Amino acid sequence: MTAFSGTTNYKPLHPNDVEMIARRSTLLRTVLLLVIVFFVLFCLMGYYYHPAGDESYARNQYLAEGASHEALLRRLKTILNCNTPSNGYQLEMHGDHYLLRNFHAPERTFNCYETITYTTHADYTFLDNVVPLLQRWLAPISIALYAPGEDFGRSVALIQYLLQCHKQSALVQQYVSFHLYFEFEHLPYRLIAYYREKIRDPLDCSNATIAWNTLLDNGAEPIATFRSSQNLTYPVNVGRNVARSSAMTHFVLASDIELYPNPNFIPMFLRMIAHPFYQYTLHNPSVYVLPVFEVAEDVAVPTDKTQLLEFLERGDAIKFHENICSNCHTVPGYAEWLTALKYDRTMDIHVTSKREGVYASWEPIYVGTKHEPEYDERLSWEGKADKMTQGYIMCIIGYDFHVLDNGFLVHRPGIKTIAQANRPPQQAKQRSFMRKTIAHEIAALYGTREGCKI
Repeated sequence: MTAFSGTTNYKPLHPNDVEMIARRSTLLRTVLLLVIVFFVLFCLMGYYYHPAGDESYARNQYLAEGASHEALLRRLKTILNCNTPSNGYQLEMHGDHYLLRNFHAPERTFNCYETITYTTHADYTFLDNVVPLLQRWLAPISIALYAPGEDFGRSVALIQYLLQCHKQSALVQQYVSFHLYFEFEHLPYRLIAYYREKIRDPLDCSNATIAWNTLLDNGAEPIATFRSSQNLTYPVNVGRNVARSSAMTHFVLASDIELYPNPNFIPMFLRMIAHPFYQYTLHNPSVYVLPVFEVAEDVAVPTDKTQLLEFLERGDAIKFHENICSNCHTVPGYAEWLTALKYDRTMDIHVTSKREGVYASWEPIYVGTKHEPEYDERLSWEGKADKMTQGYIMCIIGYDFHVLDNGFLVHRPGIKTIAQANRPPQQAKQRSFMRKTIAHEIAALYGTREGCKI
């Protein structure tokens, strides 16, 4: 008998046994497949599911309210890979203007990845918006002030008041940078060195308050500005470009000084952008859009989306310029945006769109970077549609416009009428210049794209 003779003790398989083994094998494969499917579903639910009403819930460590701020900053530093510029004073030539960049720089500095800078433009008559804006933003604000001739000294006087005498002067000192510019032919009445020294001098706040009220028409007869007495047009896009290029942070919100953001916008946005789910937006030409609204004169600016929706429902708020150019400021997916209400402090992209087709006249206000196309400095505020050419270039390039679900801007109380906004002679001249000259230049530089128009 051989060593393998023991195998003769095995019984041959019966046909029924073969069938049973095949059934068991199929069953095991089915069970294993179900286990794998349920495991994948479990992982997906854990990633996307948000328990209703649970304000402490967060998608992950980057979206969580209680997440480590240091960990968030480390991640932002890695993914943005930006450089923090200097905020030192510089006297420059900018087109046909002199520019005093960082005429006053804030006491507090930030790394480029830490926060967002609100960049804006104005003349001195709009400086009463600085503190209300700052109280909601609580982060860097870069303001380019148009200050020709005698308006330069008045601008410096009001900046002094904000820095020394306003009850919120500590906030202004910490966060606001002022950049002053004026045409070559409209120089200040004194040496720049005089004003540089003057802004540091201790101020008599009783006299400064009188000056503040007089210059800003706060209960007193206002003094006519040099700009109005000389019938100068307002170079709005010079201000936009100067304020944006002077920001120290990677992300900027290029806006108008009378547009106030919802509080807590910055931490919500930074947690969103640090989330791996949204990394793709950093690798394509992208900006992040905030819907804009107006409220009635006697209504406070809403502090969150819930309050905004209440104002809209009772007619105390409307879409921005709804009575003037509704298509210019209606965001894609607007009806759905109104129903996307969150009860925690998180932010997501509501919808992504292009600036083409029905949105070809759209003038979105957005968080972007200092690297987006510049605004055309030949266009004036009086001629209107001053952001249209920039939007046209972005359309040709193929920018994605990501509408944010939990961010918005509200104009300073008071709903503008068509009569207030209408400037027929300047509008017609500027529109003709855009179509006949600028459109041709853009086509030569960037080409054209179907669906895009000025």
